[in-house]
Amino acid sequence: MRKFFYVRVSSKDQSLERQVAVAKEMGIPEEYVFIEKASGKDFKRPEYQLMKRMLRSGDILYIQSLDRLGRNKQMILEEWQELIQIKEIEIIVLDMPLLDTTRYKDLNGIETLISDLILQLLSYMAKDERNRIRARQKEGVEVAIRKGVKFGRRKIEMTDTFPSVYQEWKQQKITAVEAMNRVGMKRNTFYRRVKEYESNL
Repeated sequence: MRKFFYVRVSSKDQSLERQVAVAKEMGIPEEYVFIEKASGKDFKRPEYQLMKRMLRSGDILYIQSLDRLGRNKQMILEEWQELIQIKEIEIIVLDMPLLDTTRYKDLNGIETLISDLILQLLSYMAKDERNRIRARQKEGVEVAIRKGVKFGRRKIEMTDTFPSVYQEWKQQKITAVEAMNRVGMKRNTFYRRVKEYESNL
């Protein structure tokens, strides 16, 4: 059984010292302390991936807090499941005693129940985070609409030259490609405007 400690801060301005100090106090060997200054948006982090490749069944991974693992709760949930169920390691989140999988090893069958409860908690946190993000996005859109912001691709209007170019094209004096170039439209847009124009004739 080996002990690993993962240290992460998201900004170059943040200090790693506190987390590193905790790892030293716990007596974790320096080669098993993985330090990273990187965003927690996903798990594509060099030091984390190196540590993950080194982890073996029975190893223990310590992290100071759950958000050091990542900031997206759904991704944390999926990663947690992989580490516990596939890598078969233990995880201890120091500032959240409930998230300590070693505490339930000798409880005669309750271990699975506790693990399920932990995953349920993480799942709830992931769902709550998604709901809060959606609520903030909805509020932002509503505010923007009230301010007159229009969403979606801007419609390319017909220019003053469109009718004359249209006539030349219909009379086969110019090709469709030339007509599109002259009115500055792509193929799909051109034919949509043709349809609109003809419906008003």
